[in-house]
Amino acid sequence: MAEFHFLRPLWFLALIPLAWLLFRLYKNLNNRNQWQDEVDPQLLPYLLDGQTSSVTNWAFFYIGLLWLLAVIALAGPSWDRLLTPVYRGLQERVLLVDLSSSMNATDVKPSRLARLRQKLNDVLDQTADSQTALVVYSAVPYVVSPLTDDVQTIRSMLPSINTDIVPAQGSNTSLALQKSLELLQGSDSKSGSIWLFTDSDLNDQAVALAQDISDAGYRLSVMGLGSEQGAPIPKTDGGFVKDRQGNIVVVKLNVNPLKELAAAGGGIFTRVSNTDADIKRMLDADVFLSAPEIEESEQQRQSEVWLERGPWFLLLLTPLVALLFRRGWL
Repeated sequence: MAEFHFLRPLWFLALIPLAWLLFRLYKNLNNRNQWQDEVDPQLLPYLLDGQTSSVTNWAFFYIGLLWLLAVIALAGPSWDRLLTPVYRGLQERVLLVDLSSSMNATDVKPSRLARLRQKLNDVLDQTADSQTALVVYSAVPYVVSPLTDDVQTIRSMLPSINTDIVPAQGSNTSLALQKSLELLQGSDSKSGSIWLFTDSDLNDQAVALAQDISDAGYRLSVMGLGSEQGAPIPKTDGGFVKDRQGNIVVVKLNVNPLKELAAAGGGIFTRVSNTDADIKRMLDADVFLSAPEIEESEQQRQSEVWLERGPWFLLLLTPLVALLFRRGWL
């Protein structure tokens, strides 16, 4: 009992209206007693509209006891703690999305970007037990959502993912990988993965960063969007994007560099498909905690919560309240 305290002590402010109520009842009782001293007992019922004084000293105590027990129960008395497991996914996963203008190409129907949104929805359906983050990038990366198990929040953001939301066009994959690695290192998990969704070529630093991701104990897998035949990039005002010579730009999916990137990151490369086979391949490639690490992680995810004893006071209150239903008690 040395740690006895109340979880919600502000409920004791409810004793203030109790004091006011008891004062009003006591004042009414005195007023009626004054009439009883001055008026003939046979006329008193008619003078008080047929009511006689039924409020006695024991009624004050009874009302005060009921109110006090209710307030104590609401205040949450507690004096011991309980170990409670904190449930969360044992796998952190960063979804890294390329939003360069080439994602508007339509060689994947209805477009690479539209297929990407559909695929991200499918990923969230199959990884709901994981901590998931969403990062988009073009010239620079942007954290749309940090690591969270609230997949519905991430899902609600998917319709707004568009190539127009990034202020500067480009495809700096190495900078995006560095941001994703920082998110994983900022979590307390011993394992995690990065899923890269892209159709762009890579710079020289990307493979080195993929190796850093693997060395840190994480895994990088890549999903390529597009085709090797490629397609032009449509413009919002009509027509297609052209180069400086006036030729229509055709963006193709360069598979070999993406395979090299996934291999350096300890993951796999897969192309976007019309089924969930691509997602299953990436899930199979993810590294999960070994059995001893899971046991240690579960112990670390136990937290102490104060065990509330308020319901026991409600048990005391129940029979006392039941007596109020007897006629004439108050």
